[in-house]
Amino acid sequence: MQNRTARKPTVSLRVPPKLLAKVDDLVGRTRMKSRTEFLERAIEAYVQDIQDSKVVIVKSWTEPKARAAVVKYLRRHPSAFVSEICEALGIDFELGFRVVRRLMEDGIVDRTP
Repeated sequence: MQNRTARKPTVSLRVPPKLLAKVDDLVGRTRMKSRTEFLERAIEAYVQDIQDSKVVIVKSWTEPKARAAVVKYLRRHPSAFVSEICEALGIDFELGFRVVRRLMEDGIVDRTP
C-alpha cells in the first residue's frame, strides 16, 4: 500500500495538441518513462534558468528624468557601462543609450578608454 504523504501533488495542465505530440515524440526518443517525467525535468530546467537569470524591471521614464537619473548615477559610478546604468535604474536600453549619447554630445560625460 502506498503512503499518501509521500505522493507528489497533482497539477492539471492543458497543452496544445501539437506541443503534446512533440512532448510524446521526445519522451519516446529520450526513453523517459512518461510524459510526467519529461514535464518534471522540463519544469526543473526552466525554473533553474529563471533562477539563474537577471531580472530587470524597466520603469516608465521620460527622457529628462532619465537624463537626470543617469547623471546622478554617473556621479556615484563614474566608469559605468550604459547597460549597467540601464539595469540599475530600470531604464529601457534604447532610451539609456540615447540619453548617454546626448550627454556625450553635450560634453557632460565622455567615453573612457
